[in-house]
Amino acid sequence: MWSKVNIVFRLKTPLHIGYLPFKGSVISPTRYYVPGRNLWGAVTKRITEWMYKIPNSGNYIEIGSQVIENFRFSYFYLYDGKTIYFPHFTEEGLKYGSTDRDKNKKTKSEFEYRFIRSRISTAIDPNSLTAKDESLHEIEFINNKFKDEEGEVRDLKIIGCVWFKDKGKIGDNEITKNKSGITIGNFNVFEELILGGESKYGFGHVVLDGVDEVEFPVELEEENENIKVHIKKDSPLLGHLKHDKNIKFRGDIELLSGRGYFDPYDKSKSADDKSIDKPGKVLSLAKYHFVPGTVMCESLSAFLRWDGTMELKTNETN
Repeated sequence: MWSKVNIVFRLKTPLHIGYLPFKGSVISPTRYYVPGRNLWGAVTKRITEWMYKIPNSGNYIEIGSQVIENFRFSYFYLYDGKTIYFPHFTEEGLKYGSTDRDKNKKTKSEFEYRFIRSRISTAIDPNSLTAKDESLHEIEFINNKFKDEEGEVRDLKIIGCVWFKDKGKIGDNEITKNKSGITIGNFNVFEELILGGESKYGFGHVVLDGVDEVEFPVELEEENENIKVHIKKDSPLLGHLKHDKNIKFRGDIELLSGRGYFDPYDKSKSADDKSIDKPGKVLSLAKYHFVPGTVMCESLSAFLRWDGTMELKTNETN
């Protein structure tokens, strides 16, 4: 059995959720949402560094595997205190707003104007005190502040949900829920996290803002110890769905991958490799997925994976 917890984080600093690098580009774009894999990585890091004073790569792999066994993460989306900004490929193009047929959804440019910013940096040659060749770099990010309709500056938040396995444990520490969040032992796992990239610039610091105060709109049920998500016809996907050539859709497809100490889909890549001593050394095999916001032309059911992605199949493991 799984227990669902709705979680809201407040962005304490800007947030950069990167794609794989674009060769030849000086721009590092950000996703406009937080994939479940980023939550898994942040939670793994936080728990590991709580349990071990000087953690090594093996500790991160061990705890990361236990988190996969005992947790499931939705994608997290921008939340201004009133509206959750889901992407939605409408007949008028990509828009952002609630999952219903709300006519007040924002266009992509309106959404970016309110929430997205960028920063330009360059490396300096110490000899000439001028910019190094080919070092100009622009980082796109989700700003932690925005102006509402009245021009008031507000804190931006993100919202999603987390499931944990009943009677699950990390090490010898039981996973429980209280009004303050999800704990292992007496440690509040989600009290604060560092999400995404560019943390050297101070990006990615989020703090817990609410537990089960706002409902994250996902329809699901349990089936054979798995979480099955119901995808409605003409409704936007709330996470990546593994591509199936037989499905008719309106939206987009992308290759999805990720970096870490190990590939959770193929642990043999790092299990015996002693050279894997830093995060990001292992690149997961890229696979095609329908992107969030894509609309299915028929109702479907899919199993939720550990990282918030979904897959249409009858037997699911992790």
